[in-house]
Amino acid sequence: MVAGAERSTILTMELAARETQLIRDTAVVMRLLETALVLNDEKGSSANELGKLRAKNEKLEAKLLKAD
Repeated sequence: MVAGAERSTILTMELAARETQLIRDTAVVMRLLETALVLNDEKGSSANELGKLRAKNEKLEAKLLKAD
């Protein structure tokens, strides 16, 4: 639901001003989505690296136990 003040502001805007604001708002949403995609990609990459490091650590621990 849209707040009364926001609704009033939108309805009283001239068409050109409303169009400009809509374009700005859309650009902001696109930047937000791009940021989320980048951060999600980094999270996946970090998780993948963590998995590789864990596997390497396990191998090293196994070697160490065999050496003892």
